[in-house]
Amino acid sequence: MNEIGRKIADKIIELHGSTEFSVAFLPYKRSMWNSMESVYEELKASGVEVHCMPIPYLRMKENKKPDYLDTDFFLFGDIAEHYEDLDGMNIDYACIHYQYEDHNKVTNMIPKFFTKEIKERYSCKIIFLPYGIYGNQQRYSLQPGCRDIDYAFLESEDAVNLFITGWQTQGVDFTGRVFSYGSPKLDIAGKLKKDVPEEWADKIGNRSVTLICNSLGPFLGDPRRKIELYRYHIMNEIGIGRAVIFRPHPLLAQTIKSMRPDISDCYLKFILWADGMDHCIVDRSEYLERAFGIADRMISDASSVVPMWQGTGKPVEVMG
Repeated sequence: MNEIGRKIADKIIELHGSTEFSVAFLPYKRSMWNSMESVYEELKASGVEVHCMPIPYLRMKENKKPDYLDTDFFLFGDIAEHYEDLDGMNIDYACIHYQYEDHNKVTNMIPKFFTKEIKERYSCKIIFLPYGIYGNQQRYSLQPGCRDIDYAFLESEDAVNLFITGWQTQGVDFTGRVFSYGSPKLDIAGKLKKDVPEEWADKIGNRSVTLICNSLGPFLGDPRRKIELYRYHIMNEIGIGRAVIFRPHPLLAQTIKSMRPDISDCYLKFILWADGMDHCIVDRSEYLERAFGIADRMISDASSVVPMWQGTGKPVEVMG
């Protein structure tokens, strides 16, 4: 059940005053679609006109220089619609999940999809559904993509208060426009299926499965130590008779390229080692829900995947 998505959808309908409106969801990474998916589904179930329009994004290289333009469009399946069609639509709302615009060292938006540009170009209101669960870290809200939004749906009352007070210092008043119904990412627990890809089956066999997740912040704090910690956990889990899915953050390789090229060889050697282990799978896909459905337990860096996993009721260990 989309408990959080349902609450957010109901609030959006209440704010508009009816279900007679259209919303264009503008995700960029498929792996981050879970911050929007349940809201999309619940608005659609209510009769609202919804569109999923994955937008292109710039991958960055060292020194904040653009590397190449990328898109996850084909990873969204049948629900994806081409973003160019926005030019011929009369949308009432656009829903975004990014806030950095061109202030990110790893991926950036092209100017056409900056919040202010969307509002001016399409005369619509902007809804912000952040792809992260940020706790008490206010800096994630004080980003250029948030300045011109109309509504935000955040994880907690503390997050709402930090958002509002932070922007008040910048001369922007969000009072009454930011709500705390929880993160739609937490609705993932109701979408899981134990769907084992054929190429994973031999490595898993009859073993129980441990999912080991990487997160960017903890990794960048001490990458060489983290690589050795992942290696230790993989060897330990396999040694006690389990199979392992190692899931690097979907932007980890790009983050290393743009921010820590000095450790790229070390990371590549680790990945090649993990790939070669008999009972270890390196999951480079954008489909977190698949790994969640297959795994029986998780070991993870501290990140938003931890509260998402806790909703499954399966055991978790957070790495230091």
